[in-house]
Amino acid sequence: MKNLYLVRHGNTVDNINFRYSGFSDCDLSDVGRQQARQLNVYLKNIDIDRIYTSTLKRTGQTVDEVSRYLGLEMLGLDDLREMNFGKFDGKTFEEIKSEYPEDFKRMMTGDVMYTFPDGENIEMAYERNARGIDHIIKECNEVDNVLVCVHMGTIRNILSHLIAKNPSLHWHFKVENASITKIEFIDGFPVMSMMGHIPYDKSLIRPMMKRVD
Repeated sequence: MKNLYLVRHGNTVDNINFRYSGFSDCDLSDVGRQQARQLNVYLKNIDIDRIYTSTLKRTGQTVDEVSRYLGLEMLGLDDLREMNFGKFDGKTFEEIKSEYPEDFKRMMTGDVMYTFPDGENIEMAYERNARGIDHIIKECNEVDNVLVCVHMGTIRNILSHLIAKNPSLHWHFKVENASITKIEFIDGFPVMSMMGHIPYDKSLIRPMMKRVD
């Protein structure tokens, strides 16, 4: 592989309502579909050889147009899914704070080993995502350009894995919906040549949730 294009899925109905969205299989929102249309215009200009997604439908919905345009199958991998938020999946920040006050306090400490109830912690998700991208790199040894459409947490874990070989960099990457990050492999050495490029009208960027103290 020469180039790896990491794309985050477009804005979803859970994103619009500021709900935790891990293994929950939500759809793109109207805004997300607009983002995806403009993203796909950009992607059609890249000579993509293979397309991978997670097995959650929001990723496939994001790059379906370019996959059909190029006549490429979208290859779904469970290991590329977002972190499993367990009982918090589909809930808002305020709902978690109200329904799980003790867990909420532990979650807010930022401890990477904090495990969501019936879900994962960052290290568990990192190991799963790292396994997924390692599989892709091995499988795509003979092709040039690979598109991987996944999730914010997944992209953070993949970048951490490729650069540091551990999850220590997880929180250091800003990944907007439908943005593109490019990794070039130079003699097998990964170099980030583009980070978080937004190929659509900036008015479609999702507003960040205000922190509630």
